[in-house]
Amino acid sequence: MLATLLLQHYGVRRIEVGETNAARRCVLAAATQADVYDPQQRTPAADSADLVIDAVGAKATRAAAFAAVKPGGVVVHIGLADWASEIDMRKLTLAEITLIGTYTYTTADLRATVRALYDGAFGNLAWVDERPLADGAAAFRDLHEGRSGAAKILLRPR
Repeated sequence: MLATLLLQHYGVRRIEVGETNAARRCVLAAATQADVYDPQQRTPAADSADLVIDAVGAKATRAAAFAAVKPGGVVVHIGLADWASEIDMRKLTLAEITLIGTYTYTTADLRATVRALYDGAFGNLAWVDERPLADGAAAFRDLHEGRSGAAKILLRPR
């Protein structure tokens, strides 16, 4: 969600987002102008994307990322769902794909995020679910079991 909104803020107009959670697909479609799809039903066209962000980091999503990226394109790997998987090293090398792994944030990143939030890059934030801190266990359960469409859940002490 955040990557999609930020890319839109920077002027990117053609964005595809794969999301397995039907409720979250609805939230994404309402909050963004992206082409939101179920990756269990459809896959991106081969060699179709200049930039692919794998925010899941599963074996299947890494394979899909490398299949979708164009020669000379970039794959940004954020998610860490699976420990190991094969990477198409032949495509990486011959198509001169850039693979970037990113894990944590710097102070500069946090400042840029606050600026983007202030500038409205993330929309009206209706996609954030707010719950009491006491409901934290239920919130995590809802996320894990796919019952929440929220991209983020904010737990507030009350």
